[in-house]
Amino acid sequence: MYSVMLVDDDYPVLDFLSAMIPWNELGLTLHSACKNGLVALEKAQAGMPDIVITDIGMPYMDGIELIRELKLMNEDLRVVVLSCMDDFTYAQQAVKLMVSDYILKEMMSRELITGLLQEIGDDLRRRDAERAQTLKWKSMAENQKVLLKQSVLRRIAARELPDTEWLPDAAELGIVPDLTANVAVLCRVSGSTGEPVRDDLALMALVESAAEAVLQDGTAAVCLPYSGRDCVLVFTGGMGNGASAGHISMLGKLRSAVQSMPGVGASFQYLCIPPGSGHFREGIITLLTQGRENAFYLKPGELTGLKELQPFTGEDLFLHYTEASREIREAFLEESAGRLEELLSKWMDYIRLKRFAPRQVKEWMLKLLYDNQMRLMARQQFQSTFSLEMLHDTITAIEHIDSLEEWSLQFFYERLPVIREMYQETRRDEIKKVKQYVDRHLNRKITLEEVAEYTHLNSSYFSRLFKKETGMSFIHYVTHTKMEHAKELLDQSPQSVEQVAEQLGYENKSYFTKLFKLHTGLTPGEFRGEEGTRNGQPQGTGRHYSC
Repeated sequence: MYSVMLVDDDYPVLDFLSAMIPWNELGLTLHSACKNGLVALEKAQAGMPDIVITDIGMPYMDGIELIRELKLMNEDLRVVVLSCMDDFTYAQQAVKLMVSDYILKEMMSRELITGLLQEIGDDLRRRDAERAQTLKWKSMAENQKVLLKQSVLRRIAARELPDTEWLPDAAELGIVPDLTANVAVLCRVSGSTGEPVRDDLALMALVESAAEAVLQDGTAAVCLPYSGRDCVLVFTGGMGNGASAGHISMLGKLRSAVQSMPGVGASFQYLCIPPGSGHFREGIITLLTQGRENAFYLKPGELTGLKELQPFTGEDLFLHYTEASREIREAFLEESAGRLEELLSKWMDYIRLKRFAPRQVKEWMLKLLYDNQMRLMARQQFQSTFSLEMLHDTITAIEHIDSLEEWSLQFFYERLPVIREMYQETRRDEIKKVKQYVDRHLNRKITLEEVAEYTHLNSSYFSRLFKKETGMSFIHYVTHTKMEHAKELLDQSPQSVEQVAEQLGYENKSYFTKLFKLHTGLTPGEFRGEEGTRNGQPQGTGRHYSC
């Protein structure tokens, strides 16, 4: 709704107008009713109305002066003069100030005022509709321009396409690689916490504006969007055969300009490209393939040459999986959020130090999180809306190692209450400690006597206490726990049945097979084949999570 300000030193007139105007019917609201021009100006400074109906002759500030001041604040303000002064001089001054109408109070009526406000309201709605359409067309034109730039970059990166497929459009953007050397900069834009916070197109426009603002004489900048948060800035002209110290300084100013934007962070990798369309294409492809991987490790605000970064290690991160998984498992059993954070930080710092390939890091973390989730679901019939596909998609979409660490830690934190619930089903601390003890020693034979000694209780008393608190004998509980873990190992690892039996402290494969069939109704081999078919994935896939 549009707002209307009433200004008159005659209180009956203000009361009459306030009461007789059908505000809702006209789609209008009463902004304020002011007793003179000075009060009206103060109200307008606090919040501008769309329409003003004002008298002329008032104390402190007359209507003509008020209109002049308000027009300086909003030249598109609609004004109706309502006055008892029929002097042509006042009317002439009002016309010069482009008022919508001049009405003598003696002619004022409900129908006249209502009709006039209806016309003004309709006119304002037409104006706003035209402005909205203009903005829409402008936005569409800007979007088309961005899509053209994105298309040019993707055609440059497609080696199978001939140069004729991208050179003409690149030239229209001001990129003529055969005539000059260029400096290409891969810019990874994100929120200040590492995650996206703004519209992609708006961010790209901000980056391009920042680049244009730091240009040196004889240079130009073109922003070519690639994907959600990645763009390539191409600085052309004045490069000679490469970037000088002055151009590196220009990139430093660009970094400062982008970093100064509220809520925005960005990393920058630059590459000097010599003249020639072939050199330009290869340089852009190298920047996109290597640079987008490197950005996984770069901190917001970091500026570096692409060739200065060390390559990713050839070491296999999965060689450390067993150790990391065991430590995380133990931290869960201890119900220690602080220990979980410490361990995750330790492993992520090691990953940063060694610079493992981002794809492998995501596969490693996916397996760590997935195995943790499967352990909960297998041991406690944990019900949730968990989806491997959703977990895979979420981790794949994470663009920075800091974000991966933060998200993974939250994943673990959300599951800690489930662990606590597992151990708080009993009110006896002794039983809780025994359950934790069993979980930590599944790899060997566990006897009633040793846990009784562990809890400093008589073995007969402990046996009765355990049965009373859990509803099953201690030996049955150990077997149940081991068989549930065996199901997890058979379903999620490539180990043989003999290896699984040995890992759970059973020296005799036949005995293990007998216990497993009693527990599940299937032999280990039958379980493995049936489970693999039911889950739609082959047994022993273990670490092969494609990101």
